[in-house]
Amino acid sequence: MTLVRSLWLQRVADGAVDLIFPASCLACKAELQAELSDESDRIGLCTNCRYKMSHGDWKMSHGDWKMSHGDWKMARRDWPVCRRCASRVPTIPGEVSECARCRDQNLWFDRALALGSYDGLLRDLTVRMKTDRSERLAGALGQLMVARFGDDLREMQLDAIVAVPMHAWRRLARGTNPPAALAASLGRELRLPAFSRLLIRRRNTQPQLGLSQPARFRNVRNEMLVRASYHLGAPHVLLIDDILTTGATCSEAARMLKRAGAARVSVLVAARTPRD
Repeated sequence: MTLVRSLWLQRVADGAVDLIFPASCLACKAELQAELSDESDRIGLCTNCRYKMSHGDWKMSHGDWKMSHGDWKMARRDWPVCRRCASRVPTIPGEVSECARCRDQNLWFDRALALGSYDGLLRDLTVRMKTDRSERLAGALGQLMVARFGDDLREMQLDAIVAVPMHAWRRLARGTNPPAALAASLGRELRLPAFSRLLIRRRNTQPQLGLSQPARFRNVRNEMLVRASYHLGAPHVLLIDDILTTGATCSEAARMLKRAGAARVSVLVAARTPRD
């Protein structure tokens, strides 16, 4: 069976399921069928949850969302963020937004973007995405990333999208790979090649949760590599992960990509952990 035919049959099956079981909000399970008349707006979140995201329940580090005639629109609030690591920085008129920690730390990626702060509804969705075997949450968050940063990403003249790797045993235990699912969603939306197996993990390292910042960098040092079958010709790579905290994992992944020939590595994550 050809890939095109398989995709067509999948769409028919999905449509039949929606007729019998109306689509529901990924966050609160409210029925969505009456709201989603526009096929392009099938992000999968009801009006109420979108409202929560735009009115304080979802603390955005780059701006906030508002509803306008049923569509997602960005209402810029000019929250200043560090261009390098996407953490919020103080507002200083006439100064370039830059994080003091990044000036003292050697991060291998060139820029970072985060959909929002790791709080509220975004935190709930990101945590659920880690075990969502249907990968619908990853698809929804990927669409929100494009809605928020699509113009910026296109202007960056990206060549490829690469997922931060997950060890095979962890992937088997969870039944899903969130960075790879996000990368696939973004690849479809931006029409860019997405690679989930370009980077691999050497070992199933200790989870980063609970480790100090120095320990996080030590934990991932030399634990990734680029598969020998991939050859990079100085591309601008968009590196995808679910959460960015210290930047250790993304920095190590960027280091390996640059060693393999990448000219620039930009990072895009679903959530940015607030710094103290």
